[in-house]
Amino acid sequence: MQGQVLTPMRLLRAWIACCSALLAFGVFPHGADAAQALVNAEVPAGKWKAVKLKSLPQGTKVSIQVESANGSLDLIFIHGDELKRFPAAVSPEFQGSVERKLSFSAAVSKKGDYYIILDNRQGSESRKVRLMIKAERAKTPDSPNGPGQTGKKKSDAEI
Repeated sequence: MQGQVLTPMRLLRAWIACCSALLAFGVFPHGADAAQALVNAEVPAGKWKAVKLKSLPQGTKVSIQVESANGSLDLIFIHGDELKRFPAAVSPEFQGSVERKLSFSAAVSKKGDYYIILDNRQGSESRKVRLMIKAERAKTPDSPNGPGQTGKKKSDAEI
């Protein structure tokens, strides 16, 4: 985050926020099809923050609900490769403005780390934001209700 002084308290807050997101999204627990996290953040005026969603498999459906308690800010959902170019022009998976609430879902186009950028660079006041994040593993063709499946099991005679 260019232009910010990293005080010990800011580093601690950033570390706690990152650990929370990494614990929730680092890896789907064995056999789990979904993971959830609740993140509270404060984005200072003229600054931006990013929440990392680590190692998402291709096809994962990510649903995000954002609530801003005290004003508007922009939200950008991008792959880690795009973060290297930010704040220059990026190609986001999703981009929108949060007035009070914003909800969206996106399917991850390629595996890897993704970031939710909370952009308050145009704001004149700090923004308090709450993120409710849910990631659901994509159904595979072999799964009972995956693509091409009806949810019915084949009998021995049909195999």
